Amino acid sequence: MKHINLLALGGLIILLAVLFGFATLKITGKYKFKRESTEMLEIVSLREHALSIDKVKSHSTDDEYTLIDIRTPKEYMIYHISNSTNIPFDRLLDDDNMDFFNSPKKKIIYGTSSVGANAAWMILTQLGYDNLFILDCDLNDWKLYVDEKNIFSEPPKKNEDPKFDYESIIKETEG
Repeated sequence: MKHINLLALGGLIILLAVLFGFATLKITGKYKFKRESTEMLEIVSLREHALSIDKVKSHSTDDEYTLIDIRTPKEYMIYHISNSTNIPFDRLLDDDNMDFFNSPKKKIIYGTSSVGANAAWMILTQLGYDNLFILDCDLNDWKLYVDEKNIFSEPPKKNEDPKFDYESIIKETEG
């Protein structure tokens, strides 16, 4: 009699585990990656999803594009690119955002740096959303070179020549 009770209990545990497994699969099914890793590597290697300051600046008032700020609401309130929408990183996959990401409008994602924007882009792209791009610079660069000073006609370039002729300054001070 004890063996029958143990078998029945074991069967019940197995049945509950299977039901729990199916329930879990059904719940997580909407977040299943829709792109293969090789496809994602190919997309990332082309870097067509990364837009420069100039490119984003030209589209920032364009009706075809929506700017998405993935920082916290507090950071967004302190400073944000005009005409942008705040969808914090931890709220990207909320059900009320799915229609927004399914729309045919192109979306440019930005955060404090391009690292966070890339992470958001990667998750959303893996889930099958299209028309996603990132701002390929730090938000401070945007703030400095577009909104506040506009002192450069284009973003700074890496490895620029020095602004001063240090050799002549040293010669003048020595002589």
